[in-house]
Amino acid sequence: MDIEKIREDLLKKKAEILESLANNDGKDLNEKSGVEDAADVVTSEMSRETLYKLSQAERETLFYIDIALKKIENGTYGVCEECGAPIGEKRLEAIPWVRLCIECSQNEEIQKSFSNKSDDIGFYHIIPGTMEDEDTGKIPE
Repeated sequence: MDIEKIREDLLKKKAEILESLANNDGKDLNEKSGVEDAADVVTSEMSRETLYKLSQAERETLFYIDIALKKIENGTYGVCEECGAPIGEKRLEAIPWVRLCIECSQNEEIQKSFSNKSDDIGFYHIIPGTMEDEDTGKIPE
């Protein structure tokens, strides 16, 4: 694995993100272009939200790029932060700022997915004898 090439790729990506963030931050997201109808307002709000989310994703990537560059400096680049195993070379070439091996990354995604589902569903504590029968609307005895 050519660490110097990866370092150069990371620095190039970092420069691209910083330029993109500078361009996006320079835009006035609240600027109005005269009279807007309801559809224009909705479209404008959606554009602002998309730009915000994109900026957040870019900032997160920038954070991980900086971590990867520090790892190159201290000799720990390419080691999974979770299990300590080497991260595959192809994975590092595809996403040079990756922090986890494939297995740990998949486990993290499963945990996030489970966490998001439980947040969406919510946990309700059912007290026995208080649930109504769906057909009759009465509490079963």
